[in-house]
Amino acid sequence: MSNYWAKFKEIKGNTFRYDTRIYLKKINKPSDEDICIGAVVGKNPGSAIPAENITDNLQSINLDGDQLLPNVKSIFTKAYKVANKTIGTNTYIQVLNLMYICDKDLISAISKISEYDKIVNCEKEQKNYPFVWYVWGNSDKNLNKFKSRFSEIKADKHFYLHTKDKRIFVNIPSIDDPARHTQGLPHDLVVPFISTLV
Repeated sequence: MSNYWAKFKEIKGNTFRYDTRIYLKKINKPSDEDICIGAVVGKNPGSAIPAENITDNLQSINLDGDQLLPNVKSIFTKAYKVANKTIGTNTYIQVLNLMYICDKDLISAISKISEYDKIVNCEKEQKNYPFVWYVWGNSDKNLNKFKSRFSEIKADKHFYLHTKDKRIFVNIPSIDDPARHTQGLPHDLVVPFISTLV
């Protein structure tokens, strides 16, 4: 049983992670019938790797020290508690990324991805979500070029926590807006707002 699932692919010697899901309750096996309550957009998958050999199916993730997934799970679990709502079975949050290449060193990930003539992004970027939360960090000349495609993502609500203002803005951040990452994020800055979405 696991809370964290994804599809992994080897492409030209590098591992890519797609269709990443954070289940708020542990499950034995994910399904296309499971309920997605919203999405978060991060930088790249970092150090998380498949728990077993790579297959074409969704498989559990070995976090290997990666903190974004458990941090997001913790924030949403608290939000459900504040909202006084029960977490449904097979409820999950979709994780989207600026890049889907697995590498805990962001500079290395950017260098590796630049070697690809064609970059394959996650097909889940085409879905329509109840909400999308942007956590891709500050403006970065090396990352900003990957952000622009998210101006087209479909959702009922878009939001991010402004790094400097410590306020939530209900719109898609521009490529220069500082959308606070979850690392070291005090949960009480976002839990009350997220509790209105669950």
